[in-house]
Amino acid sequence: MKSFLNAILDGDCEKITSVKFENVESPRYTQSGRGVIFDLLCTTETGDHILIEMQNSTQRFFKTRSSFYVYNLMRRKFKKGFQWSEMQEDISRIMGIFIVGRPNMGLSKVLTRTGECDLDTGKEFWDRMRKYFVSLPHFEFDKKDITTRNIWIYFFKNLGNMEFIDPSVYERADEGLRQLIKRAEVGALSEKEYDQYEASMKLLADEIDMEKQGFERGVEQGIKQGVEQGIKQGVEQVAKELKQNNIPIDIIMKTTHLTQGQIEKL
Repeated sequence: MKSFLNAILDGDCEKITSVKFENVESPRYTQSGRGVIFDLLCTTETGDHILIEMQNSTQRFFKTRSSFYVYNLMRRKFKKGFQWSEMQEDISRIMGIFIVGRPNMGLSKVLTRTGECDLDTGKEFWDRMRKYFVSLPHFEFDKKDITTRNIWIYFFKNLGNMEFIDPSVYERADEGLRQLIKRAEVGALSEKEYDQYEASMKLLADEIDMEKQGFERGVEQGIKQGVEQGIKQGVEQVAKELKQNNIPIDIIMKTTHLTQGQIEKL
């Protein structure tokens, strides 16, 4: 999440160093397609706090709804009976990030940034609130213009079709995105492939558990070496079966902890 936020907010705020999830809500599926909602309390490298509301929605009057969500964050800052005269400093910056997956939402570009401005001069009037709309239909991947922001948007647009992601994305992605891509690849497996993946994970876990039990019982060194050798062979067998079922090498590496060279030799 830090990786994604720093990519989207690049140049608009200091680097975010920590993220805390708050008010997580997973509403039931409805005909309106309302998505998961969660608020984030972020801390920047300068110690400032930012409240962020994130949604993936396509509701009617979405611009109005997005403002409602953002100002609702502000409402939580002030309890009933709050005395403005006692306020010592301005509120934390409040931002809304909205990922839009459908066209015709009144958005004409990939990233639309809004804030409160002076209508005559165009200068920012109040810097405590901003909204970011990421329009996936407007995004076209360009290998010549690969930025962390573009890679993240490209990833979201192809989340359900991981096999179409350009190899250059893996080369340029930061650590946060690489971790998410690995998880998404597992999620994109077919039911049969996922069952095989789960079975291999269980087999590996059982073998590792057996190894730990053997150590705990103080098995003699010779026996331990035999167990280790047996586990090594078992892990290699799991990797071999995954490879035969065309599971990506990076997933096999993560599952078995073998190196790419060891897997390629199987």
